[in-house]
Amino acid sequence: MKRSEPAGRGEYDVDVHGTVAEGFEPVREAFVRNFESLGERGAAVAVYRDGQRVVDLWAGTKDVDGTAPWERGTAQVVRSATKGVAAAVLLLLHQRGQLDLDAPVGHYWPEFKARARSGCWSGTS
Repeated sequence: MKRSEPAGRGEYDVDVHGTVAEGFEPVREAFVRNFESLGERGAAVAVYRDGQRVVDLWAGTKDVDGTAPWERGTAQVVRSATKGVAAAVLLLLHQRGQLDLDAPVGHYWPEFKARARSGCWSGTS
């Protein structure tokens, strides 16, 4: 793998910072499209392959007013990103025989049952 090159500025009005390893330029292009076509205001993405960072990009602004630049260490609020992982954990427990999807939620969570909620089953959303 060749040395990563700076992301630079393209045919758009936002500076993209960071690096992209050779062969991962399409990730940078998709990142840029988020700003050009989807109205992204600030974002970052990092991609690792075989333990090596091959994409590390950030661009835009981090505040509502659009005045504070997004920086490499800007904290992000992650919403709804854990739902898929939580579902996978539940299905893994079911596969191992440790969770009955047809059992009432109160079977596993007594406090839930104590609040007199009924009709909620482990396998329903």
